[in-house]
Amino acid sequence: MEERLHAGMLSDGQTSIPIQMMSLTERDGRITPQWFRLETEEHEIRLYRIEQVVSRDEKRYVGIREKQFICKIRMGDTCKTLEVRYNVETQRWRIFQFL
Repeated sequence: MEERLHAGMLSDGQTSIPIQMMSLTERDGRITPQWFRLETEEHEIRLYRIEQVVSRDEKRYVGIREKQFICKIRMGDTCKTLEVRYNVETQRWRIFQFL
């Protein structure tokens, strides 16, 4: 199953879409994503608000440390669940996959 951005809409499947994320950081260092922007294939900028953070975890894969967030967003009339990850070393956000 592969997810990608197509014709200005997010579709199902595995993906790695770089995004601009607005997040809050608590005094104890806990990160909470709020909304993100991404560029479509038509070079339009789309903004999506995160309605709920379902879970959060930290992953290590081949020595790469990432913070994982399972989030729900609203896309028009539908609600999508997706996994976003924050790379601690490079400080970059990406949509990892759609669930």
